[in-house]
Amino acid sequence: MPMLNRHILSLIFCCFGLFLIVYSAYSLGDFSEYGAAFMPSIIGGGMIIFSLIDIFSRDQESDIPLVSWHEIKFVLLIIGIILFYVFASDYLGFILTGLIITAPLMMKYATTKPIYSFIISASVVLGVYYLFTAVLLVPLPQLFS
Repeated sequence: MPMLNRHILSLIFCCFGLFLIVYSAYSLGDFSEYGAAFMPSIIGGGMIIFSLIDIFSRDQESDIPLVSWHEIKFVLLIIGIILFYVFASDYLGFILTGLIITAPLMMKYATTKPIYSFIISASVVLGVYYLFTAVLLVPLPQLFS
């Protein structure tokens, strides 16, 4: 990507990170303690930090191809997964939807046996569920709610 476009894109991400922090502070409450505003504030802060690192880095990357079809397939796959989660999680709940998403991906791309991939994906989904519901106190969708 040409240098000027990369800096403009990084500046847009930096502004979006600032917007995330401000919006979550005003609409979701104080982000100094765990709750709904904590995670968007962390993501916004990370976006600002990494955007500034990208803006101030001096690497010249002029011969990089824009996009290949191989990369577009993965982008479309991620968009499809996100849309599936948005529409299915209210009916299936977080745990079942997370298993439907992560287990096939782990079984396809991991180099271990499929049963180990399923156990790992179930552990990760249950761990994320516990982290958000018990530690961060963010309610996640339940089965058939």
